[in-house]
Amino acid sequence: MITILEVAKARGISEDKGGLISGAEFDRVGLPMLGGCQSCGACIGPGDAYPSRTGYLQCGDCIYEEIGFETVDEFERFSS
Repeated sequence: MITILEVAKARGISEDKGGLISGAEFDRVGLPMLGGCQSCGACIGPGDAYPSRTGYLQCGDCIYEEIGFETVDEFERFSS
C-alpha cells in the first residue's frame, strides 16, 4: 500500500536543505501532513498514513488491500 508521503513525493513536494518537509509543502500539493486513522483513531503522519477508498486515512494496522492503493497512479485516478 502507498502512503501519503509517497503521493506527496509524486506530486513534487520539496524538502529543505536538511531533508525536512514542512506542513506548507503538504498544503501546496493538497495533502494532509497529520491526521487520524478512520478506524482506530491513531495519530498518523505522512509516512504511516495510508489513503483509502473510504476517503479517509488509515494507519498501517487498519489498512487492508480492498480499501488501499497499490500505486500512486491508482490513487490519483480514484481521486480525480
